[in-house]
Formats: sequence, C-alpha cells, structure tokens
Amino acid sequence: MGNADRVATLERLGDSETLPALPYVAHDILVATSHNEVNISDVAETLAREPGLAARIVAIANYAFFSRRETVYSLEQAIMRIGLNRVRVLATSLLLNELFRTAQCPHFQLQRYWHEALGTAFCAARLAPDAAPRESRDAAYLGGVLHSIGLLLLVHIFPQTMDEILAEHEADPERSLAGLTYQALGCDCGEAGALLLREWSIPEPIAVATENAHRDRYEGPHADLVATIRFANEWLQRGFDPEQCADAPPIPQRKLERVSTACREEYEALAAFAQLLSGDD
Repeated sequence: MGNADRVATLERLGDSETLPALPYVAHDILVATSHNEVNISDVAETLAREPGLAARIVAIANYAFFSRRETVYSLEQAIMRIGLNRVRVLATSLLLNELFRTAQCPHFQLQRYWHEALGTAFCAARLAPDAAPRESRDAAYLGGVLHSIGLLLLVHIFPQTMDEILAEHEADPERSLAGLTYQALGCDCGEAGALLLREWSIPEPIAVATENAHRDRYEGPHADLVATIRFANEWLQRGFDPEQCADAPPIPQRKLERVSTACREEYEALAAFAQLLSGDD
C-alpha cells in the first residue's frame, strides 16, 4: 500500500463520524470498574445507570456457569456472585459488543477474540505486581482486555478487507496478521486501537499498551506495562506452560508456576464466559 492510501486509511479511522462513539455512561462504567479499592454498592449504582447492561449482568449471574441454588435479583448480589474482576471485564465487553458490528466478517471469531482478551487480562493482572510494579493491576487488567480492540475496529469499518486478511492468515498462520493488515490497509491493529482509545479519552497508559502490545520493541515510559501485556498474550498462546517462558518478566520460578496454574484454570472457566459475550448460547 502506498503512502497516499495509508493516509486515506488513517484519515478515515480518525474521522469522528467513522469511529464508534463511547457513551458517557459507558466511560463512567469503565472508570468505576477499573479500581481495586471500590465499594460494590458504588459499582452497582454506576452500572444501574445503563439498565440494559445491568439486566444482562443479573441474567448472566443466574446462568448455569455462575449459578448456585438461589436466584439473584439485585445488581449487588450479581456482582458478589460473579466477582468484581469478572464484572469489570463483563461490563467492558458487553459495552464494546454494542458498539462494533462484526457479522459481515465471517472469518472473525468473536468468541475466540473475547476468550483471548479476557485470558490476557487475567494473566497480565496476576503478573503486574512483579513485572510492572510502577503500574497498577487495574491498568494491566484493562490493558489486557483492550489490547486487541483495534482488530474489532478494523473488522467494524473494513469488514470485507479484514475477512480476506483473516482468511489469508488462517490459511498460512506463519504469515503475520499485523503484516498482512498493514500491507492491505496501511496500519496495524495496534495503531487503530490506540487511535480509538485516545478518541475515547481512555487513560494514556492503556492506549500505549494497545498500540505496542503486538510490536517487538517499545522503550517508552510504560515499557513494563507493555511488556507484561505482550508476554501475557504470548504465554496464553503457549498454554501458560511454565517451560515456555524464556522471555518471562523477572519473577521467581515458583511464583511463575503458581501464576501458570491459576491462569490455566481461569482460562478454562473463561471459555463459557466468552461464549456468553459472543452471543453463541
């Protein structure tokens, strides 16, 4: 792709009428669910401002995946049953699902997308206290959820082109998805995602992590956060195998093994969670 075509692609992505708008209430929900020290009642009050979202969270809390014997009816009960960490990614994911259309891109697998995003988020948050001590676990968690949001955006705006790219990558997985995307559109998913998050006024460390999570090198002010999210995603692809982590952050081996066990268990549980998010009931 020539430079003129690249400029045209970026101009289209940068057009405020092209980018899906993040409602104010959605932004508030993202902020409210991105802090560890938060009162469940406060989170419930914020979520209640979006009735459709609140209803889905209560409904999901009663699905077999989460359900106990008693039916829950209130948001506070739902949050306690699902867990605050899962609620924050659930709220984020449900809000984003409302903004992006992916049906016109058959080769895009929404369930796989969410499974990997949630698994990356959980792993990055587990690693962050040791791997990125200057960053918060909340930044690692949200950065993990959003690290591939540029793929959602490109599928939403360029469904036919992205379907061809994904089909080509599926036929030859050795070919880089980022390289194929850049060749066809003049930008990669990281660049597209960072542009969107900055338009939404998401905190800059998250935008930086999204922009660089799939690139080989980044040496800026949030290098530890970027490296943690990148490693979490790559480790996920290797099945969280403790033997497959030569490029792991400087974490004691025993602790890394404990994180590996926790991540594998959570990733298995998240398969059902991702199915709920993708709508494949």
